[in-house]
Amino acid sequence: MIIFLYGPDSFRLSRKLRAIVDLYRQKTRGLNFIVFDGVTDDLDDFLGKLRQTSLFAEKKLAVINNALDKNIKEGLQKNIKELAASPHNIILCQEGKVLKTDKLLAALKKTGDVQEFAELSGAKLAAWVESEFKQYGSDVAPGVAATLAERLGGDLWQLSNEIHKLAHSRQGRIGPEDVESALKSEVELNIFKTIDALAQKDKSEALYLIHRHVENGDHPLYLLAMVANQLRNLISVKSYIETEGGGYGDPGAAQRLGMHPFVLSKTMRQSQLFSLSSLMSIFDKLMRYDTAIKTGRIDPGVALDLIIAEI
Repeated sequence: MIIFLYGPDSFRLSRKLRAIVDLYRQKTRGLNFIVFDGVTDDLDDFLGKLRQTSLFAEKKLAVINNALDKNIKEGLQKNIKELAASPHNIILCQEGKVLKTDKLLAALKKTGDVQEFAELSGAKLAAWVESEFKQYGSDVAPGVAATLAERLGGDLWQLSNEIHKLAHSRQGRIGPEDVESALKSEVELNIFKTIDALAQKDKSEALYLIHRHVENGDHPLYLLAMVANQLRNLISVKSYIETEGGGYGDPGAAQRLGMHPFVLSKTMRQSQLFSLSSLMSIFDKLMRYDTAIKTGRIDPGVALDLIIAEI
């Protein structure tokens, strides 16, 4: 069986993947679990592992991240019938937008279970916020979900983090005034200082900055997402400068890169501390830990410390 999980909403996609993996481990001994990355791993090696006969009767569970990467996309299309006929469970994952005209997507719709995770907005986003509060058993006043959704937008990583803190820090009914108070008193993650510390190889300072936010209630997964987001910004800016000839003072850079001018100015300055290859290497390490977290192989807090220690 093939399951294809895709879309720009990485939070709900990650949660769905983790639920599938957890269910597999509950039902089996989890001895035949394969994780593969379409960017860095070899598809032939993956297919070889999938075809291996196990000493155990249980089905294998295989997770392929970055399934639409050019490195493996053509190979997957060629082997789609074999994979669909396999007795094993195969999960393909692709974060980000996928065109409806994509040939592999069309093939997967015919052979497997395809689930899209589009970004939530408006009433759907508010309904999601309400459902998250219900999971904590929180008593929420009318307007709270809409206020959070409006203030924080569709970033479910940040929304989940704020919902978790409100649910555990407020006794009784949570009202709109609690939301406003929490957002105003929130000690914003100074991600720029953290990245600066990493650039200067000051790991103790970077760990201190991160741990301060963990102690204030910020979830490690949220912090990892924030670090990943800034690394993406740095890679975009560095690529713009090195491959497109962009300059630090270009007036149209903010619009070209889709960044707020304040964020762009900070990122432009920070990009001078890194080479493009070093940024790509750091991001690759972070994505590997992200995969390990999603598949339950490592605790998020431990991963947060390790990624900083290895940079």
